[in-house]
Amino acid sequence: MERLYFIVLLALLFNACSNNIKDEVGHDIIHENGYEIIQEKLLDAQRGETIILPRGLYKINRSISLDGIPNVTIKGEGKEETILSFLEQTSGAEGLRITADSITLLDFTVADAKGDAIKLQDCKGVNVMGVKTTWTQGAKSTNGGYGLYPVQCEDVVIDNCEAAFASDAGIYVGQSRNVVVKNCHAHHNVAGIEIENCVDAEVYDNIAENNTGGILVFDLPDLEVVNGNNCKVYNNKIVSNNLKNFAAEGNMVAIVPPGSGIILLAAKDVEIYNNEILDHKTLGIGITSFHMTELPWKDERYDPFTYNVSIHDNTIERKSTMPDVSKKFGQMVNLLFPGKPQDILYDGITKEGRDGSNPMNICIKNNKVEDLRFANIDAANDFDNVDRSLDPYECI
Repeated sequence: MERLYFIVLLALLFNACSNNIKDEVGHDIIHENGYEIIQEKLLDAQRGETIILPRGLYKINRSISLDGIPNVTIKGEGKEETILSFLEQTSGAEGLRITADSITLLDFTVADAKGDAIKLQDCKGVNVMGVKTTWTQGAKSTNGGYGLYPVQCEDVVIDNCEAAFASDAGIYVGQSRNVVVKNCHAHHNVAGIEIENCVDAEVYDNIAENNTGGILVFDLPDLEVVNGNNCKVYNNKIVSNNLKNFAAEGNMVAIVPPGSGIILLAAKDVEIYNNEILDHKTLGIGITSFHMTELPWKDERYDPFTYNVSIHDNTIERKSTMPDVSKKFGQMVNLLFPGKPQDILYDGITKEGRDGSNPMNICIKNNKVEDLRFANIDAANDFDNVDRSLDPYECI
């Protein structure tokens, strides 16, 4: 039954991005020279201009870009009406690349980019609304890594967007400041929504479903911006993120086990509340330091620990099955808790100099769950003292 559902879904996605956009008399609207049409508009763009992309399927064979021209809006006629298809792309690392301030993207789809679908870099003022990114050939490691990909940006709003079949993260915001991701639908990616090395981010009113991991808040070393902090994740529906991990080996998200709702990795000052975290086969929420990856780093600025975390008033319902064991983290969960998915797991790794029963200030309270499965797994001591007591963490 699941296979039949997946085949039907792929057919629907393919039809949405194929030659089925009709004019008033029923003819397909296909722009064979899509690169020339759109790139010319971008090259000629003026400050403050709105570039209209009329409905139709634009066949594009190389990356298109907008560089250095501020306050430009790129507007289609709807996600299912204006489609930029990179299925025949032969050059370029992205589909659409933007390096300019005060940018607005509205109402179009980017499909089948060779690399990342839409990359915005070093932009101050980003608004992306009603935009879709997808890969129509299904879940493949050769798909582009990111769907929507603002990096090293400031004042980012991603609203009412859709992202599917990215081999890394559908909606990814990295090394950025003042970020809002809201009202979006991320599905069939490895990571649905990922906030990485960001300062002051809010993720709310989204649906993250049928990914490998629903929402990730990561902080990674050896990047230009490290030690992100202050992220709020609330009012989201994070459901059935049990998809097989199809990331290429070596990517950070390749470690994420199928069946993960929310994972915090070296995250600081995070509040997770009022979310529905439902039907995951490995864990609902994971609280981990970077040490759990067993990877080295060189950056002396980097703080690998997770601390100041508040998890409250969420609804958690786990899937009735055994944890996924295709990845090391899932194997660990199943080894410690045979056949039992967990609701909240904390690695228990603490920073030197922090003392007390809750030295990393991990606070967990008022979550709605039947017979909460929580554990501090004492990873620093080879799991010698796995502790299920929630008492030290009821500090909200």
